[in-house]
Amino acid sequence: MPEENRFNKVVLKYYLDEPTEMTILPDGKIIFIERKGNVKLYNPENDSLALINTFNVWSKSEDGMIGLTRDPDFANNHWLYVFYSHPEKSVNRLSRFEFKNGQIDMASEKPMLDVPVQRQTCCHTGGSLTFGPTGDLYISTGDNTNPFESDGYSPSDDRPGRAPFDARGSSANTNDLRGKILRIHPQPDGTYTIPDGNLFAKDEPLTKPEIYTMGLRNPYRISVDQKQIGRAHV
Repeated sequence: MPEENRFNKVVLKYYLDEPTEMTILPDGKIIFIERKGNVKLYNPENDSLALINTFNVWSKSEDGMIGLTRDPDFANNHWLYVFYSHPEKSVNRLSRFEFKNGQIDMASEKPMLDVPVQRQTCCHTGGSLTFGPTGDLYISTGDNTNPFESDGYSPSDDRPGRAPFDARGSSANTNDLRGKILRIHPQPDGTYTIPDGNLFAKDEPLTKPEIYTMGLRNPYRISVDQKQIGRAHV
């Protein structure tokens, strides 16, 4: 690890409201999201910070605006990907938007993937987005399970009505998108295909072909080693 004295820390802005993820645009501007719905744009040329959008999201527990990244070809297509908690449906939704005239064009939304969740109790939303070097999009999801009544043990509970406390139905479930890192390949029309090498074959029963890794608690932020293709880091 490099020595700390090789770097200078500069605080750009104070008093942010639960920022969750950011993406840096080709021109150096930074878009970041705040969990309760705000989208902000930082301009390093004049040290300005502007509120450019406000999403209507479900923001209880850890839900809300949870993931953001730009398309690898953003300079040409101006696409942004947002992972957010739908305000009415019990899903966390991945959508593609167009960034136009200095803000997200809300009318351009193309829903791509819904992750069904329970909203009876918290916790563990996850929700990071990042691209790999071959254009695959990685999406992290938390196990959506309350860990606070397991006394430090694995959250497993067979009792009736205790599904939100039992991660065997989410992170340990091959047919559920929670508690995973997902990997898809976005297409120009707003759909996606499944890359080769995911955990399950595309036609394997009781599985989700989007699953890349599983059995995770709360992969809150992830990154991809751009020099070692397909190696995601939590």
